[in-house]
Amino acid sequence: MKEALSSFDLLSVTRELQSIVGGHVDKIYHPNRERIVFSIRTPGESKRYLHFHVGQWLYLSDKGIENPGQPSDFAMMLRKRITNAKISDIRQQGFERIVVMTLEKEERFELIFELFAEGNVILVRDGVIVQPLTSHTWKHRDVRARKEFVFPPPVPNPFELDSARLLELLRTSDSDIVRTLATKLNMGGRYSEEICARAGIDRLKKAADIDTLETQKMLDTISRFRDAIVSSARGYVVTKGSQAEDVVPIMLETYKGSDIEEFESFSKAIEEYVPRVRKPAKEAPKDFEKELGKLSRKIAQQEAAIMSLQDQGRESQIAGDALYAKYAEVERVLSVAKAAQRDREALAKIPGFFSFDQKNSLLQVLIDGSRFTLDINGTVDSSAQRYYEEAKKSRRKLEGALAALEEARKETKARDSKTKAREQDDKRIRAKPTKRFWFERFRWFISSEGAVVLGGKDAKSNDILVKKHLEAGDRYAHADMHGAPSVVVKMRDGITEKTLNEACEFAIATSKAWNAKIGSAAGYWVLPEQVSKTPQSGEYLAKGAFVIRGKRNYSNKLDIRLAIGEIEFERERKIMAGPVEALKSRSNHYVVLRPGERDKDLLARLLSEEFEVPIEEVQSVMPPGDAEILDQKGLRKNLTFSK
Repeated sequence: MKEALSSFDLLSVTRELQSIVGGHVDKIYHPNRERIVFSIRTPGESKRYLHFHVGQWLYLSDKGIENPGQPSDFAMMLRKRITNAKISDIRQQGFERIVVMTLEKEERFELIFELFAEGNVILVRDGVIVQPLTSHTWKHRDVRARKEFVFPPPVPNPFELDSARLLELLRTSDSDIVRTLATKLNMGGRYSEEICARAGIDRLKKAADIDTLETQKMLDTISRFRDAIVSSARGYVVTKGSQAEDVVPIMLETYKGSDIEEFESFSKAIEEYVPRVRKPAKEAPKDFEKELGKLSRKIAQQEAAIMSLQDQGRESQIAGDALYAKYAEVERVLSVAKAAQRDREALAKIPGFFSFDQKNSLLQVLIDGSRFTLDINGTVDSSAQRYYEEAKKSRRKLEGALAALEEARKETKARDSKTKAREQDDKRIRAKPTKRFWFERFRWFISSEGAVVLGGKDAKSNDILVKKHLEAGDRYAHADMHGAPSVVVKMRDGITEKTLNEACEFAIATSKAWNAKIGSAAGYWVLPEQVSKTPQSGEYLAKGAFVIRGKRNYSNKLDIRLAIGEIEFERERKIMAGPVEALKSRSNHYVVLRPGERDKDLLARLLSEEFEVPIEEVQSVMPPGDAEILDQKGLRKNLTFSK
């Protein structure tokens, strides 16, 4: 059963994707790690959806997906950079399982869809990776943000080979022709069998036995096969009984006699096929406690062996040293033993005699209460050296035992980490996002007096916020510095200077002041009529910037802090980030953050576990840089000192 698209399949998919070239990216959805969906406005202004099942499937559809609610960080990154971007080109990279979409906005981007291995989606700008869905480092390429983007080493493109080059490739193979085409030319098993069938070549024939005539015949067949795929406007699902077995862009000779379902396009066939693919049976969960128990016993045995080897080595070293310390006495014993070695009765009369191994001429004797083994055909030095060699041998064994113990401990730690990671993943899967409100497209908080306060996330949202949501009677707040968001206070009865002061705190905490790690800063608020998009004559205003005219009402020396916690809003549980007083008035379950050195993504993970919400929901309200926990209230763990 086919579980992913092949290089030949991508020929057909890429051809069908030409229908959206000239269109614009509308929205991006990332419902789970394995799937990304792009909403596309086509040149004819209709709506199409590009579905990417990471590493497996890529196809066009008229159907989208239900909005998953809180978007992932990756989706937010893509939305920020390529929403409304024009699709200027879509191509397959060589004969690889890679599709490249070129996008043009203010800048030129390439969106790389990789359908090999575990798959990936990579946004590239000017040859440099903006962000991959998944970061990887291989010997030949480093797929990480801000690294130069490099395609994987290419496989030979069968459409660019001549018969001499193909013959050379075949003759270096020690496998049959089907396996050689599948692996060395990236064709996949099913299509390699089809090429052999159409070329009239035995699929079990050794690749090294293919002659020049057969090689040319195979190249001609591959070329015609490619033309048939590129020109096909249909798609087919092959079934066996009630089970879907394959999805192909053209009819295959190898499927003659099989049940075939025909569709209006290859994308439509893929869309119908994917839900019917048998999911691989999940492995029965391993008894991790049992495995860890075995490892614990193994570690205990190794620790006991290490102690024994340490004792043996130490005792052998001490015995060798003791022989030299008693050199004269030991020498006298050896002299007597050599003279009497054939007379067991005489040996037994040696003071301290314990035993004698006649075969190996080894005498065990007690000297000053210590037992020594002496070679009566040797000297004091040779007997001492024998002990020193035993000490060295024990030390060598000890080094091996210590290495084995370290490996066992690493394995235990790894298994324990996997168990914890699985538990955390399960917890994250179980954690449901809270209800999403209209104002969550901006930064936001509910003040201690109940006002909704909104903040821009970037230049575009600053513009939208002021133009659409700053109304008569509201208030506009800003940090007294460049690089700060616009903040709008939706006024209502009972709102006082306290809320306006909180809005200024919020503006400062979400500005560049956070990453500057300064202790405090000033903010101000003004009336809506004081905010203008019209600059002075001869001046220019950047996107998201505004002119403030008239008196500014300042709040000075405001500490740069931000609290994150659980609140209730309109009978719904929400995770809110805002000024400390706003959280104190509405929550008994929160933390207070200030600029620091702890990774904000790590803090987000800890808080997502604490609040039992998806990590993306916490990340969306985190401050703009790394932080440290200054205080907390009502948390199950003391995160202030967590590492």
